[in-house]
Amino acid sequence: MTSYLLQAFSGPGAIFMWVITAVMALGLTVLVERCWTLYLSNRRAAAGADARGELARVLAAGRQAASAEAAWDAMGAAFAEAEERLQGRIGYLGAIGNIATMLGLLGTVYGLILAFGALGDTSAGERAVQLSEGISTAMATTAYGLLVGIPALAAHAWLQTRAQQLLAGIEAGAGRLAASLRPPTEG
Repeated sequence: MTSYLLQAFSGPGAIFMWVITAVMALGLTVLVERCWTLYLSNRRAAAGADARGELARVLAAGRQAASAEAAWDAMGAAFAEAEERLQGRIGYLGAIGNIATMLGLLGTVYGLILAFGALGDTSAGERAVQLSEGISTAMATTAYGLLVGIPALAAHAWLQTRAQQLLAGIEAGAGRLAASLRPPTEG
């Protein structure tokens, strides 16, 4: 299958193959950057090696406040910033997955147009070649679009889950800090 797909980079559907490759490169860039942000840098923060971790930032905002209510407000603002840093660009992977799949389908349509165009006023030998080339283009672009799109969508779901886990931990830590700042109730 690999050689079949590689041959498609020089056939009539080459433009679709190259555009899907460019989309894949963008997706890999986003994946590497988000993995760094969501796994490696926050793991270092949890181990105490990086005091700039998102939880540390949110809690630091709360510790600087004068009251529990002010702490909760400050942590809420810091949480919104942390949420943007943690979830930023994850949505691109979902879009990349869909775009790669749609580009593959567009290549399919193009290949089928080529194949049906062969049924016109051409000789039997030319017709067979054009028909074969059109169907080959259709199948190669579909396969490549799916090979890029499916992993991008899976990476989107995986990273989105990780971001939600980190945000839940930050919210829980902020809640514990706000509770510890409240004066004891008399009863």
